[in-house]
Amino acid sequence: MAIDRIHDYIVPGKRAHLVGIGGVSMSPLAEVLQGEGLVITGSDVKESPAVEHLRSLGIPVVIGHLPESVEGKDLVIRTAAVHDSNPEIAAAHALGIPVFERAQAWGSIMRRYENALCISGTHGKTTTTSMCTHIAMAARVDPTVMIGGTLPILGTGHRVGKGKTIILESCEYCNSFLSFYPTLAVILNIEADHLDFFKDLEDVEHAFRAFADLVPPEGTVLANGEDANTMKALEGKEGVLTFGLEKGTFHAENLTWDHGFPSFDVVWNGKPAVHVALQVPGEHN
Repeated sequence: MAIDRIHDYIVPGKRAHLVGIGGVSMSPLAEVLQGEGLVITGSDVKESPAVEHLRSLGIPVVIGHLPESVEGKDLVIRTAAVHDSNPEIAAAHALGIPVFERAQAWGSIMRRYENALCISGTHGKTTTTSMCTHIAMAARVDPTVMIGGTLPILGTGHRVGKGKTIILESCEYCNSFLSFYPTLAVILNIEADHLDFFKDLEDVEHAFRAFADLVPPEGTVLANGEDANTMKALEGKEGVLTFGLEKGTFHAENLTWDHGFPSFDVVWNGKPAVHVALQVPGEHN
């Protein structure tokens, strides 16, 4: 099914059923879709705090996967762990109800935001997305956020905001991030990972290059200029900004340490732009 078709369904009044609705990126998706005016129902295999929270918002959630749960729905959205053999998915196919992946739904939602910050990489996605969330919260831009872990400032791994910015941890597994519409794509690093899906390192690099190519001409690709695999993947691509500890469009100078916590100047195009004192330790941060 063509990815673009989902945009015809993410509209007010449509009835969407989410299979695996209690998942880490499915429960915030349900909230955002409800905020967009869709009528949301869902199912999951067990009770959870996320399920309880969704019910408190007026979203009915059934425990167990029952074919009748999809009857009368306009679309079904499933988590990556749910396959065609699932009773609800099988019933949706039999009834001619379109079935979409979670990443496709997030991608469609992303198009409604002026700023879509998508943070990718083999390592460091959750930490970097969390840092960006702290910055956006401090800047009071009221962001919508999706992180693959719990962030203490949020008390959860997501936030539904009303601003013009969305910040998403963007995973390469199963090419999920290729359903996104980033205006700013960050690539932290690239290694041979998820080899149950990718053939080899070159295949992984091709996926990240395709992710970078999703950014429109007026957008930005920001990549780790000190990571050889990342630079290989982006070879020949114009307009890429780089970052690094010692070199790049953005890099650190005057690095000092206070009990393991780094302080440094951020140099932008050869000039100090801002001083940073991190509250997390380690050179990798």
